[in-house]
Amino acid sequence: MKPQTRIAALSLVGLLVAGCSGGQSPASSAVGKGGGVLRIGTTFTCNSINPFASTGTTCAMIFRYNYPFLVQYTGSGAFEGDLATKWTTSPDGLTWTFDLRPGAKWSDGKPLTAADVAFTINTIVKYRKGATASEAGSVKNVKSAAAPSPTQVAVTYEKPTANVLGRLVKIPVLPAHVWQQHATGDGMRLKQTPNAAPLVAGGPFRLAKYTKDQIALMEPNPHWYGDEPKLSGFGLQFFSSPDAMVNALKTNRIDYAAPLPITAAKPVEQAGFTVTRQPGFRMHDLIINQSPHQKAHPELRDPKVREAFEAAVDRKRIIEVAYLGFGTPGGSIIPPVSGDWYDPSVTPDAFDLTRAAALLDEAGYRPGPDGVRVADGKPMSYEVIIPDVEGGEGERALQIVTEDFKKIGVQLKPRPADNATAFDQMTGTDKKYDQYTVAQWGWIAQRDPDFLLNAMTCDQWGSWNDTAYCDKKYDEMYERQASTVDAGARKEIVWQMQKMIKDARPYVITHYDDVVEAHTKSWSGFATSALGILDSQSRFGLLSAGSGS
Repeated sequence: MKPQTRIAALSLVGLLVAGCSGGQSPASSAVGKGGGVLRIGTTFTCNSINPFASTGTTCAMIFRYNYPFLVQYTGSGAFEGDLATKWTTSPDGLTWTFDLRPGAKWSDGKPLTAADVAFTINTIVKYRKGATASEAGSVKNVKSAAAPSPTQVAVTYEKPTANVLGRLVKIPVLPAHVWQQHATGDGMRLKQTPNAAPLVAGGPFRLAKYTKDQIALMEPNPHWYGDEPKLSGFGLQFFSSPDAMVNALKTNRIDYAAPLPITAAKPVEQAGFTVTRQPGFRMHDLIINQSPHQKAHPELRDPKVREAFEAAVDRKRIIEVAYLGFGTPGGSIIPPVSGDWYDPSVTPDAFDLTRAAALLDEAGYRPGPDGVRVADGKPMSYEVIIPDVEGGEGERALQIVTEDFKKIGVQLKPRPADNATAFDQMTGTDKKYDQYTVAQWGWIAQRDPDFLLNAMTCDQWGSWNDTAYCDKKYDEMYERQASTVDAGARKEIVWQMQKMIKDARPYVITHYDDVVEAHTKSWSGFATSALGILDSQSRFGLLSAGSGS
């Protein structure tokens, strides 16, 4: 390890420890050759630094900076090479060949070659029904990967595939010499290994330290093949309370807050910080459990009930009161910032409590003596799982929904939980989704719609699918859009899928968030993104940033 790398890591640990302990520290620290160590505070936690066990955008952002990827997105949404310098496609569209950077190395000095890329892809393909299921969508239709030379990898598909780059952009290239020991038997060791820090890195930074729900510290990778970043390192401090994060920003214990609670936007700006705002990929929703294993409240699988629930959601009030105007009403699982993939005709149902009550009456669910409707002899009373990441805004939104649902004879009771616990409560026994009824959470969509569309498939039960929605017709449509190379024809299928989910209502999409973040004015050079600073698909947000730049 280069001396300045070690210095940066030690300084970074000191800065973040000071922040965790409540002490004061400088807003930045120019260390080594870089432009300072950036301290990012976030309420989006990372549950695991194992790529096959992690959930959430923050984990993916850590992987984006620690590991190499074949390609990444540019600020304009186009693709550019990362480890790959160029790529070609065979005439039949089945083989994609990538030329790689020569002489690349891992942070431990071992060669970083096409063999690592082929190993990663082939391992995901081999265990995609089990240990690597979370990455299965990224290798859809992949037959195999081969490394004809150290600087060339060929990925062969079983049939033409629409969004090859949009899928490969999500796959971190893993060091085979670290991971191949786990790729044996049923492969479950791939998912079970803690992948403890410090990690072997191939990206611009290396994860030096990670403490779940506390900190992740990134130091420079001495063997990074790209241009040297201005940053000497960066750290993520995880906050369970948005107010605590804002206080840390105001007292110079962090430099960047992401996302900034919207109630803090004006006060933070008035205090002299830079506040940024733009439409984003994040959306919020009520999740209505569709699992046949959930026996306590089968009425939730009644289409009229779900339609009534949507009619009872006052999106306008949620945005104005809970989110202070920092959002847009939503109806589709594909957000408007997705461009042409978004179908503007998939609009939310109008807020209409009279209609909502009439729909429940038509379904035969009449109010009991206490005003709560009864279905199959049980009150229509549901606990609503709400994870920490929803924050104060989410709590206020749920309160608004609860008040309106009460007016139509449906009782909601919030059930707060940390993010990991909330997910476990939702998936339930043996991932059957047999316990929960309703939840309030959200998604951070990606630039290509494939990921979110895939999350609704039957294959994603127990992994990304959190509604237990499963429809073979939808799965067939997903397969068709995935293999439709013509962008216009694929868009038509994607639009049909949006309509299908809207009509089925496993989700009631409430709104799309604006990306609101803040940072101290001693830092500049941050590239804007609809995914914010925690962009998991590109590094352009941080690599140009520096202290005093």
